[in-house]
Amino acid sequence: MGLGYQASGLDDSMSDERRGRPLDAQRNKVIHSSTLSLMGEYGYDALSVERVAKLAGVSKATIYRRYPNKMELVLASLDHNLYGLPMPDSGTGLGDLMQMAHMIRTYGLNNETRCMFGTMMTARVRHPELAKAVHERIVVPRRQRARSVLERAVKRGELPAETPLELVMDMVFGAMLVRLARGEAVSESLAEHLVKTVWFGMGGR
Repeated sequence: MGLGYQASGLDDSMSDERRGRPLDAQRNKVIHSSTLSLMGEYGYDALSVERVAKLAGVSKATIYRRYPNKMELVLASLDHNLYGLPMPDSGTGLGDLMQMAHMIRTYGLNNETRCMFGTMMTARVRHPELAKAVHERIVVPRRQRARSVLERAVKRGELPAETPLELVMDMVFGAMLVRLARGEAVSESLAEHLVKTVWFGMGGR
């Protein structure tokens, strides 16, 4: 598989004179990307800090200084790569929902992270503590932020006051995941058509 990070000079066991230390943000990004890539390919059970360190080109000590265990590493990687993105504020509710759908396509359905959904479903049975932590610390806060975007549209009169906002999110993002599960591509035009269908179907303007 190899992402080519081993040759990137991120191993901080090297001396500063031989190879300059990159910024922590760069190292974090590579660690998170490596974590999700390995977990998507092998699953949570086979994931190890040692494997992540090898792929990322850093020492295990570098990872353990940041995260005390594998679960915390996974949670941080999910938050950084998929759930830590800022919410849109385009000026219109429809525009915001379009941008959220684009974010899901770009960051949630790409090759690096799309295997994560199946992994997390498995975790609900095999690793309930991980599933609970993902739900409470990542999914719920992110969903609340997405809901606030739609609540803003209601306040502006762009959506009816009685709009079931949770259902709006489920219909848009759930439909994209179903397409992915069937092995079908989720194109930009399809995402746009889906958003408009839901938006105007709910009485949006």
